[in-house]
Amino acid sequence: MDRTKGLPRVLGAVGIGALVIALLWWLVAVPALVKYPTDVNASPRYDGTFTVYVDPATFAPLTTPTQLPLTVERHIQANSEQSGSTTVVVDETISQHAGDLVNTTQHNVYVMDRSTVANVADARAYAFDPSNVVDRSGAYRVNLPFDTNPTGSYSVYKNEIAATYQMSGDGTTKDESGLSLQNYSASVTEAPLSAAYLAELNKSVPLPSSMTLDQLKPQLKTIGVDVDALVAAMSPYLTPEDSATLLQIAGKPIPMQYVLSFEGHAGVDTVTGAEVDVTDAETIGAKPQMADLPTLQAMLAKYTNVPEAASAATALATLSTAPATKLFGYTFAQTPDSVADIAGQVKSNRTQVLLATRYVPLGLVVLGVLGFAVGGFIVWHRHGEGPRTGPEAPALEQIPEPTKVSH
Repeated sequence: MDRTKGLPRVLGAVGIGALVIALLWWLVAVPALVKYPTDVNASPRYDGTFTVYVDPATFAPLTTPTQLPLTVERHIQANSEQSGSTTVVVDETISQHAGDLVNTTQHNVYVMDRSTVANVADARAYAFDPSNVVDRSGAYRVNLPFDTNPTGSYSVYKNEIAATYQMSGDGTTKDESGLSLQNYSASVTEAPLSAAYLAELNKSVPLPSSMTLDQLKPQLKTIGVDVDALVAAMSPYLTPEDSATLLQIAGKPIPMQYVLSFEGHAGVDTVTGAEVDVTDAETIGAKPQMADLPTLQAMLAKYTNVPEAASAATALATLSTAPATKLFGYTFAQTPDSVADIAGQVKSNRTQVLLATRYVPLGLVVLGVLGFAVGGFIVWHRHGEGPRTGPEAPALEQIPEPTKVSH
């Protein structure tokens, strides 16, 4: 009796079973296993330079900006007690120190979908202060999604401007601490600061909500408007009405808009979406919002015979589009030791993700294909040998033909 007669069927069943399990693994196990962990506890550190561009008392631009060494310590920790199977709550603390000028600590809380890693709307999510609840839903922060696209573009939330920006991959990589990291970059130009961030800044760097024309003289001079020279040149020609208008404008507070510009780069592990190596350069600037600018320009247009008035009118026409006056800024890069520390944690998570998304399902598919291949080979081999005849049968005795009888 051939004991291997049913083996092809067994191998076929194993092949089908392995492929079915592989499919179920993708549909059920991968979504259940590949999630942002609830035990994250990372402390990246950055070194850089803090630069002051104006006199803090007068806001007059400094001939030589002041520079101080800057250290930034960031702590990111998942709150396992508040997290669940679908969402994770992440606490972020950022401390900045630069000489006697900067000594700040910021607190933020994020609530993210553990599978997509995108933020979700949640009353626990806030920026800077628990009373400042923010909706970051759909945007990323702290981490990009799993299986990040090397040339993709992702919406990232920035607390300082209460808005999102785009972080895009350029398709290039760099090797850091045993990981091949994808390069991503982002930039924002003169985005208005959020009210919450302004309140946070005012704890250490008071920023006036408005200034008078007299206080703005240094800033106006940088765009070509010398207020003192203008008034002196126009005084002999001003009508009483225009003189009164000028005095009225000079006495009104001018609202100030504060803006942020930045350019950042990140080395990202595309399997986990983790940002391993980060550099950043940010600048805070101020822009006067002169509601009476059209009135002032109309008045100056009457005195084209005064050269100072003509040049001031030309300069003021560019005020709304002129770059913001730089107040202060900072540049920093993650320290090598911090990069190595974060990379070590990412490697562990990366192995778990790869095990769930690649190694296990690939092993099941290989097992299924091998089952079909070996079973098919056995069947083919048997057919190639032809039918089995068994032991040779004895020859039949020939029966003589009947003798013909002649009549």
